[in-house]
Amino acid sequence: MLTVRNNNFREHEGILYYLNDAILTESDQKEIVAHKNFEEFRAVQNHKGDDIFDAIAFRSPSINTFSKLMSRLQLSGNETVLEMGGGFCWASALIKREYPNTYVVGSDLILSNLQYTEKFEKILNTHLDEKWVFHCCELPFEAEQFDRIFAFEAFHHFGEKNDFSKTLNEMIRVLKPQGKIILLHEPTSPKYLYNWAYKRVNSNPYAEEDVLVLSKIKQHVTSQKCNFSVEFYPDYEHRGFTESIYYYTLSKLGILQKLLPCSVNIFIEKN
Repeated sequence: MLTVRNNNFREHEGILYYLNDAILTESDQKEIVAHKNFEEFRAVQNHKGDDIFDAIAFRSPSINTFSKLMSRLQLSGNETVLEMGGGFCWASALIKREYPNTYVVGSDLILSNLQYTEKFEKILNTHLDEKWVFHCCELPFEAEQFDRIFAFEAFHHFGEKNDFSKTLNEMIRVLKPQGKIILLHEPTSPKYLYNWAYKRVNSNPYAEEDVLVLSKIKQHVTSQKCNFSVEFYPDYEHRGFTESIYYYTLSKLGILQKLLPCSVNIFIEKN
């Protein structure tokens, strides 16, 4: 087990729980309520909560995208890896299957998500080394524990009113020197289009969404003596008709990727 800051955690069915309700933000509360509503909807529709086939089918576009992006984590196979906001943590399970000697820690804000992780572990014939419930602004670990920290399609949920500084500070704190934070497949927008992009992604949200402003992220992490780089990633598969046309255009006209909202992969390295 990794070294933790204190003993203010409990264990439930192999899942470690370290969550201070007092620091939950308005966005967090919306996330929790949205998840509860979704579970109730599935119950009304007579979907079985243990139907792993439905879960895989629903997430197949994301699983396909992550499989293409896994190499961006630059793993040799002996690292200590933390996934944040992993939901069912199927991405962590895929990493553990591919690199069995890695020490993989899956995490999420919601306990029931991590309880479901076992089903993916069984299908993939692997087992995560640790599973944690915690808040992204208050990690339970002592400093400099991880070689890699990643989030897939999740980091834009980790801020409050487009302020991601608290989460980034915690991620950097528990990262080893020369360790890397990789934020995969994130929505971004130039600062001058942020208000429009924010309204668009929240037109009919499952939970409150946000859009990253790269200049703000870069400014903060470089002030923390970290290197910052970005890969614009305008993939157009598994999107709606209009979005497919939009991202296809971005893929052909690279100059627009920096001028318009675009999905990206972000790399942060601790000096």
